[in-house]
Amino acid sequence: MATSLCYAKPLKPFSLQLPQTQNPQIPTQTTQIREAETLTITGPTQLSGHVPISGSKNSSLCLLAATLLCSNSCLLHNVPTGLSDTKAMLSILRSLGAKIEFNERNKEILVNTDGVGRVEPCLEEMRKIRGGFFVIGPLLARFGEAVVGLPGGCDIGERPVDLYVRGLRALGAAVEISYVFF
Repeated sequence: MATSLCYAKPLKPFSLQLPQTQNPQIPTQTTQIREAETLTITGPTQLSGHVPISGSKNSSLCLLAATLLCSNSCLLHNVPTGLSDTKAMLSILRSLGAKIEFNERNKEILVNTDGVGRVEPCLEEMRKIRGGFFVIGPLLARFGEAVVGLPGGCDIGERPVDLYVRGLRALGAAVEISYVFF
């Protein structure tokens, strides 16, 4: 039986007043927004075009870890490839057996996980970033187990992993934390 960790309280309806435009012929609209509805704005002019959005490190780390759920290749676009956290996550994936190809100019990364067979990523790489912990879920889903080092990252203060552990246990995983001294 699966346990859901997601709980959302129904939102109360609220009104969104669109600002008055420069053109008095275009009326101001009020739109009611309720749970699970979308906001639709209708105007006299059709909108079109493209908005370039820069890649996000935090989203990229999650998506890179999620490639472990696939047993083939995943192409990720607009990945900030020059960041140390991205490089560390790619090293973690390599340590598990993934093959990585870059297209630096297009900020694309092709991750092939056919060769992934390990459930224990490189401890040194795991200590470099907080996001290394993101591989636990995909490894559990794919192989039924994961053995990972505690995450590292920047020294901005204590950032415990108890929420991860509680979430994994709530989903039915047996979690053991042991401390190994070298």
